[in-house]
Amino acid sequence: MKDRNYTHSIQIDPDRCIGCSHCMRICSTRAIRIVDGYAQIQPERCVDCGECFRACPQRAIYAKDDGLDSLPVENYKIALVPSVFIGQYSSEYSATQVLNAVKQIGFDEVFEVEQAVDFMKEAYLFMAEENPSRPMISSYCPAVVRLIQVQYPSLTGQIMRLKAPHDIAAIYLRISKEKEGIDPDKLSIYYITPCAAKIVAARVPVGEANSPIDSTVNMTMIYNKTSRILYDFKKPGLHKTFANMSPDSVNWSLSGTEKKYFPGRGLAIDGMDNVIEFLEKLESGQISDIDFLEMRACDQGCAGGILCPGNRFLTVERLGERQKRLQKLKDADNGKVMNSLMDCREVLQAMSGIDPVYPRDGLLLDEDMEKALIKLQRIERLMTYFPGFDCGACGAPGCRSLAEDIVKDKASISHCVFVQRVMEKNYKLSPDQAFVVIEKIWGKGRLDKYVDKV
Repeated sequence: MKDRNYTHSIQIDPDRCIGCSHCMRICSTRAIRIVDGYAQIQPERCVDCGECFRACPQRAIYAKDDGLDSLPVENYKIALVPSVFIGQYSSEYSATQVLNAVKQIGFDEVFEVEQAVDFMKEAYLFMAEENPSRPMISSYCPAVVRLIQVQYPSLTGQIMRLKAPHDIAAIYLRISKEKEGIDPDKLSIYYITPCAAKIVAARVPVGEANSPIDSTVNMTMIYNKTSRILYDFKKPGLHKTFANMSPDSVNWSLSGTEKKYFPGRGLAIDGMDNVIEFLEKLESGQISDIDFLEMRACDQGCAGGILCPGNRFLTVERLGERQKRLQKLKDADNGKVMNSLMDCREVLQAMSGIDPVYPRDGLLLDEDMEKALIKLQRIERLMTYFPGFDCGACGAPGCRSLAEDIVKDKASISHCVFVQRVMEKNYKLSPDQAFVVIEKIWGKGRLDKYVDKV
């Protein structure tokens, strides 16, 4: 069984794209090609990590969210705000002030996602006892989950079958609001997201039929709106006088906190290149004796998300300061944490029922195994013709990617400029034909600027 849901948040604006190939070169899953002078994403390979978003000099790549206007205005609207959003602001603003500013945008209620983390800690102990397979891989980062589905299918069985904190928080809100008499059909839950991968996870969660979240909103847009409110609102905010979650819960999205709650030896790895390097070694059997892997696609975890407007290192520092403040509040109240979510035990039942994670057919050559093997042999044969420079002039990120495209009938051997020269020398391709091939990749008129100079 394979996951064939190719919904994506990362999009390319052809009006801005100039086909510079920066995105193609940096893509970790080799999901981008240059066709007719524009970058195009192969949906079966993309994991929405957003590395192409960071690399694009033209701002032609963007993360498509649902926006604030995506749901009926008459509904009861709740904003799910991750702690990393509060960390975007200077410590002179309290968490209460920031959350109140979010509410003023037009929400009826605001709820901090990390209040669900205390449930996660309990669940980790249970998962460790019930699943002897090691290492268990955290399912927190959806970009990492999809990366494993695409490039490391043999490891999909190691992914922890557990809902993310924003899902748990949304489930709690639906249960509690129904008890308060709010019509479930009139309840809208918005998730303020720090990255594109979480937008996709909210729309089409892996291992779940439906998401408890109705809409996703770009964190940068909410930050811009709340910044104006906080700047204009000079009065001091209302400060909580109790800890509403365990102090270190605010750091759950950062690298290094999650692994502390899974028994045994755990490692925290962040950054897409580091994650890929480690998964390569894990899949090849070079690494063993690990009980738990906490992996984040972004440097410093969600503080480095592509939709976070602030500096990730300052965000980490601010969340650390907030953890200390919460610890003081907890100590002052004899170690009590006033987390209303922990009193809703129905959430535990809703946390179960996650389906296994299946591979995606990003690298599938053919449904028929015999034909797939023949195509694999053809790829190896094609590789003997290519120079191995991985120059990208063919519109693919490397020689092997071009060979894969050829056997899938998405390209031809003449796309390689070095093979073109050999074909011209042997009179199997005319200069005019070679020029047509170049234009098919890089777009018509792309080389016209050289004509006058020549």
